[in-house]
Amino acid sequence: MKKFLFILGGLFILLGTGGLINFISMTLKAIQEEQEMYGGSVYFMVIQSVGTASPYLLLLIGGGIIISIAAFLTEYKKRSDLTSKLIDVLAQQQIQSHQVNSRNESAISKEPTINSPTDEFSEYEDFPQSEKNTEERIYWKG
Repeated sequence: MKKFLFILGGLFILLGTGGLINFISMTLKAIQEEQEMYGGSVYFMVIQSVGTASPYLLLLIGGGIIISIAAFLTEYKKRSDLTSKLIDVLAQQQIQSHQVNSRNESAISKEPTINSPTDEFSEYEDFPQSEKNTEERIYWKG
């Protein structure tokens, strides 16, 4: 798809360039002939013929846009590949760290536990949090 877009954009640019060169040469010949026959201002004749160059300019602009879209798609594909690789690596690291943590937890759970003072007050856990910490104060050290 991207190769097709590059080829199509290049073809449009080549057609636009060739058309503009042909248009300019034909316009200059026609202007010289009209000036010899009728006289008059060369600038006025050039301004009259500039409007007919729009298809060639559109081919040039369209080819440039198509090539830029193809380049964007190429870079976006590279970016998505790198992102997927990063996600895979991070997932593997997370799995490894989870396995290490589970080994550490199993080693800790095998050790005898010491009853802490919070175990004695476990029956009071039904109270809301705001009533438990009424005596706790936080001071700003400014």
